[in-house]
Amino acid sequence: MNEKAIEVAILGSGQMGEHVLEHLRDCSWVRSITIFDRNPERMETLKQSFDVKTAATLEDVLQSPAIKLVFITASNNVHKELAIAALEAGKAVMCEKPMATSLQDATAMVEAAERTNGFLQIGFELRYSQLYTTVKDWIHRGLLGRVLNTQCTYISSAWGQHASWRVASETSGGMFGEKLSHYVDLVRWWIGDSVEEVYATCAPNVISYYEVHDNYHCTYRFKNGAVSQLTFMMGPAATFKGDPLQNAVSQQAGDGHILRYMIYGEKGAAETDVFPRTIKRWEFGGDDYGQTSAWVQKETWEPQLDFAYFHNTHDQAHDIVRRVAEGEPPRIDPRDALETTRLCFAAELSATEKRPVRLDELR
Repeated sequence: MNEKAIEVAILGSGQMGEHVLEHLRDCSWVRSITIFDRNPERMETLKQSFDVKTAATLEDVLQSPAIKLVFITASNNVHKELAIAALEAGKAVMCEKPMATSLQDATAMVEAAERTNGFLQIGFELRYSQLYTTVKDWIHRGLLGRVLNTQCTYISSAWGQHASWRVASETSGGMFGEKLSHYVDLVRWWIGDSVEEVYATCAPNVISYYEVHDNYHCTYRFKNGAVSQLTFMMGPAATFKGDPLQNAVSQQAGDGHILRYMIYGEKGAAETDVFPRTIKRWEFGGDDYGQTSAWVQKETWEPQLDFAYFHNTHDQAHDIVRRVAEGEPPRIDPRDALETTRLCFAAELSATEKRPVRLDELR
């Protein structure tokens, strides 16, 4: 075993908690894993399935000197209380997005990390995902030039009524934080500048049992003049029911699901397209006709690499454990994550009040 391996805990044993548990089982930086959840039956199931420890109370986790890092995978409305309690107990914290269900609570989490000189990283795993890190590399190398415009189209099927906490306004904090924070954080990271103003508008919901919006058309403008757009809709895409001969992405391709970015710079453009499993790059040039565009690069990947390409929670989890074990800071600064959170709440405010919102209004 790695001599620097540490003990970690997972707070919340639902779907995301189980995913993190699966990721950490093959991590050489993990010595042991403890699970805490308010549902003892769920904890016992995971204990038997994964041969991990369980904690009877949250205090048992917080007071254990052996546990150095906690992963918060509980529902969004308890992120603040769990994160602050863990930071004040001297634990490093990885918290799934969204940070919290209010901007005030998210700010309090960052302030607690700064007050305690603690480790706090928010789960924006697209910054680890190969589809999107490739675009970041192209931008860094100057292949696209200065990025001026991005467009994201995201169409997905609805969550069922069993996922009630995701669609209840009190526990989710809104669709932007719960689902779309990934896709605005990604563009902030690519462009490397602050968003100045956002305008979001919504049609009436298609999904009757949602308390939050199920659709948005959103435009956000950066201080450097770049503009990004996000079009999101839930409902029309068919729900994956399970085909033993295909994985979920293959089943959903051509079946209403879309997750596609276009990124336009001064020197070239890029496209990421999840369901066809492609990433492309164009170079701009000129001749006697005028501007030209040459398709210069195309990559694809095999189905078994899907999540490494567009939702790389595995490498994110491993990197966070390694950083804590080695005494390194978070890869994503908490203040940076807070700016993405601020953009999410600004978009929700814009949709509610039907007006553009400057992010400075929320400072």
